[in-house]
Amino acid sequence: MHLNHKKKIRSRNRPRNKCNRSDESKPPDSNVVDLESQPEVESDNSAIYVIQRLLRKKLLAKNNTSASAPSSSTTRKVLAPPPTVPKDVKSEEVNALLKCIGSKLQKGVGGELPTEALFSKLGQMLTTAPLSDTGFGSGSGSDDEEAEYIEYIYKPRQYFMSSLCNHCKADLCGKQPLPCKACGLIFYCSVGHMREDQEHRQLCYGLRQLVEQNGHDVFYKSGDFSAEQFRSYRIVCIRQLEKTMNRSLTATEQEVLLFPFICSHVKCREHRFKRLKACTRCGEVAFCKDKLNHLSDSHAAWCATYRLFKQFVMRQFKFGRLEPPLPDEILREAPVSCSNTREIMKRLKFNVGDECEFAALTQVSTGPLTAFYALKLCNRLDSEQLTIHLVGAEMEFEVDVFQKWEIFLLHILPAVRTLNVVFVGPELNAHKISVEQLAKIRCCRLCRKAQRTVQYYFENSLYHDYCSAPSFKSPDLVCFFNSGLYRATGYALEDTWPDTIQASLNLKCPVVVTSYTKYEAPLDMSHFINQSNRHLNVVLPPTTNPFGSEKPERNFISDDDAPFMFKNFQCFIVE
Repeated sequence: MHLNHKKKIRSRNRPRNKCNRSDESKPPDSNVVDLESQPEVESDNSAIYVIQRLLRKKLLAKNNTSASAPSSSTTRKVLAPPPTVPKDVKSEEVNALLKCIGSKLQKGVGGELPTEALFSKLGQMLTTAPLSDTGFGSGSGSDDEEAEYIEYIYKPRQYFMSSLCNHCKADLCGKQPLPCKACGLIFYCSVGHMREDQEHRQLCYGLRQLVEQNGHDVFYKSGDFSAEQFRSYRIVCIRQLEKTMNRSLTATEQEVLLFPFICSHVKCREHRFKRLKACTRCGEVAFCKDKLNHLSDSHAAWCATYRLFKQFVMRQFKFGRLEPPLPDEILREAPVSCSNTREIMKRLKFNVGDECEFAALTQVSTGPLTAFYALKLCNRLDSEQLTIHLVGAEMEFEVDVFQKWEIFLLHILPAVRTLNVVFVGPELNAHKISVEQLAKIRCCRLCRKAQRTVQYYFENSLYHDYCSAPSFKSPDLVCFFNSGLYRATGYALEDTWPDTIQASLNLKCPVVVTSYTKYEAPLDMSHFINQSNRHLNVVLPPTTNPFGSEKPERNFISDDDAPFMFKNFQCFIVE
């Protein structure tokens, strides 16, 4: 006899398909995800729950503050210290949080309870009003105790170096770099980073197309060129590549062709990676493995500069712009005995031990300190009002770190009561920055109490046009910083320097001209004198500027003589 056994129906704990769920199983808010996949929510009196609510409210308050104020991508305003919320509007949630944390904290060693400092500091943090990136604040804009300034923010670009991984910027010196399998001009630290580098794909394809068009590798038989011919050849390759890719190359992409990993010997320039070896100290300069003499003796003088430049590139990639600390000392006597930047910093009681930070500091200070150097040699340090014209000024250099003109010029010249800095140049405001807002910068508290001021003026025009404008201010010094006067192609591919030089000489005041390299300085001097219509008193012939920048920048114009250049490296002064 067989018994009939019915199969027991299995009950499901959840619907067969998510789309078949009833409306009752869904949460009331359609934006809320399925509760089954979420962790259990803390109760309302939980410390974590209260913190989450408070942080969310503070974040929303900050967003609302920044949304209501005019935004700017190129300027920022720093306010110190941030205002605090009055005690009478202190949220009850803050008290609940403090009470909850105090009840949940366990006793420490020896039975001691947490100190009251913990609660006071936490309370101050939570009752602080959200910071605003724009706006002067309300009611206290004229307070002498308020430290307030506006500055132009310059975001540095990325650089290509053959001794750094093109993806993560890891140092490949002393390691076995992996060249790109397609183009062979880019290097990586691992196969994974080679695959992940999506930004190189388009350039890599263009380089392969360039090789197919020419019928040989990019740097095939480049050792047959002279130094000038090799520079021209690299420019031609860039133009061909831009035509192939149907767009302009970025500065970083251009450096792949401008500074390739090839033998440094001018008669060799071997390009095949398997036959090359890199300098063991900097990893950037290559030479033939079987010809050790192809590493020139002159490289020893530049090897440390290569390493310093590499440190800048790596730090900027990881942490962004390197902003050095600035001194705040105000001198009672002009430092006429100081002969270089380090001595000035010593007089300002300011010491920077990090090599990269000091080089960045010299880049900031070289403009005002070079002006100080020219005024000192021309015996013009005793004027109560000082006006300086910066010809061909650029936002990325003369305007960058705006307060440097007060720190490194007004603060070291006690006789000056009013400092006028006039930025003049046709490309001064190429990024459409609100110069009116920049001009509102205020001096430090001590200068304001002493009734000392710095006034900034922006003239987006050619200098000889500005000299005939109604807004013209008579200068005590005219500065041509890194202008390249000897070049025939200036603004809009026209040589506008002759008219500008004539206009500056008609003012009959000292003129200081700086250049990047020793190669450019005598050419600028010769061109300046040839454009003069009167006798010039040469106060200082072309020489190394003791207040020049020590931050290196890649040099393409005369890379066979000097692979790096420096802002205001050389200077001459005429009167």
